[in-house]
Amino acid sequence: MKWLHILALLFASAAAFGQNLTAFSDYQDHFYIFDDGVSAQREYQPIKSFKSGGKCLAYVDNLGKFKIYFNGEIKELERFNIGNYAVTENLVVYKVDQELLVFDNGKVKSLSYYPAFYGVGDSIVAYLDRASKYLKVYYNGNITPIADGLVSVPAKSLRVGDNNVAFVDSEDKLYLFYKGRIEELIYNPLSFRVSLNTAAFVDASSGEFGIFHKGEIYEAETFQPASYKMGDDLVAYVDESGSFKVFFNGEVNIISSFEPEFYKVIDDMVIYGENSFFKVYYQGEEYTLENYIPVKFYADEATLAYIDQLGFLQCFYKGETHALSDEAVREITVAGNTVAYKVGLNTNKVFCKGQIY
Repeated sequence: MKWLHILALLFASAAAFGQNLTAFSDYQDHFYIFDDGVSAQREYQPIKSFKSGGKCLAYVDNLGKFKIYFNGEIKELERFNIGNYAVTENLVVYKVDQELLVFDNGKVKSLSYYPAFYGVGDSIVAYLDRASKYLKVYYNGNITPIADGLVSVPAKSLRVGDNNVAFVDSEDKLYLFYKGRIEELIYNPLSFRVSLNTAAFVDASSGEFGIFHKGEIYEAETFQPASYKMGDDLVAYVDESGSFKVFFNGEVNIISSFEPEFYKVIDDMVIYGENSFFKVYYQGEEYTLENYIPVKFYADEATLAYIDQLGFLQCFYKGETHALSDEAVREITVAGNTVAYKVGLNTNKVFCKGQIY
């Protein structure tokens, strides 16, 4: 989930597209891009940075040039002055000096000069345009004004999800931009968060916990939850009694009657600890991975990688487990549904779609 800002606004973040794209450098600092099972050298000099997404991968080369790998080709977008950049499943959003631009499906579009702030989701960009004083959204190739700031601040608070934007206006009403439409959710939310096709919110007056999902609003709980976290088409939360629950496919599923040791929601997965067991909730099913909690794990989309007690790399991918190494590993990167890592002296390996390359 990715957020760039100038003001301190928040967003949550992931719709799926390719998810088999990553990159690595070899022992000579040559830069390789891995695309759906094939690795190819793209730069002979060490690069300055890179970020991978679903449709494309962006990087800054040794000379400071900003480049994008898209559809098997390298496109040079800028030669200098590249600022912050974000790569999501479908977009690359970046700034040149004070201009905000988006690369979408092979084309570059200017969004705003001197935006006051902006937030980025997998297929959406929200920003406050200083010139017009409108809060605007870029989605599906179109720019849509969703609130004006001619009289007052257009958004007291705002969050950007994968394909939606939620904001509270000057009258304390919570609105959601979703698939080109603006819907009023509630008045005076105590808190709210968004993710793919989903928004969750707590009513400040009643404490009720509501969930918007694909156009429908559900009353998940009568009382305010102790905590809640968002994922792709799901919401995981601990209710007021301590029960651990997941809203998925329009239904609330009770995972346990007590609070987990920890829980983290990343895209399609709810990763949690229960009685010292390491578990994953994925697509409506619960999986027990280990009888201990790993010190560190890495996750994205439907892939979870971790170091086991022997120091070897293990992986959970779409409901199946895979042993990725029988020796120590380093430089682990999970991007989409790929796992890149090094073994031995300097051997690069990538796990993708159930195979090791």
